[in-house]
Amino acid sequence: LTLLCATSVMAQNNPSLFGNNSKHIRAGIGLNSYGIPIEVSYDQGFKQNLFGVNKLNLGLGGYLGYYGHNEKIGLGVDDSGYKYSHIVIGARGLFHYPFIPKIDTYAGIMLGYNIANSRYYGAGIDPGNAAAGGLAFGGVVGARYQFNSKWGVYAEAGYSISYLSFGLVYSL
Repeated sequence: LTLLCATSVMAQNNPSLFGNNSKHIRAGIGLNSYGIPIEVSYDQGFKQNLFGVNKLNLGLGGYLGYYGHNEKIGLGVDDSGYKYSHIVIGARGLFHYPFIPKIDTYAGIMLGYNIANSRYYGAGIDPGNAAAGGLAFGGVVGARYQFNSKWGVYAEAGYSISYLSFGLVYSL
């Protein structure tokens, strides 16, 4: 009963969803094929009622994601392998539209740069390291719920450093 009352009070105090003065910093974790990446992003309201559509708002911002993992290749006694790291940095454009009451729903695209690196570790002959980089392009759909005027949570699905991600939102 207490949880139900608290949820009701939070929903009543929920601030406006997204507009020109909106500024949000997100920090979270995600899931991909290799592990649990971390990510941060910033989204700022840029244009309200886009294309003359009431409540369709454009947000612009940045994105930074990272994950690393190790792959052991040694047999038994030999502790050797590769350490991989992956960084994506980019700009995002998000279209916000309140499909669900009290929840900021959005979809958008990201254009950025992908930095990948692998390093050998362990005993024996170092077969070499590798690095690569290139254009990163991705799409995302997501939702944000604000507990109060400053703090909220978000969840996103799409392609960047993660396929799925969730975390905290701080509103400036």
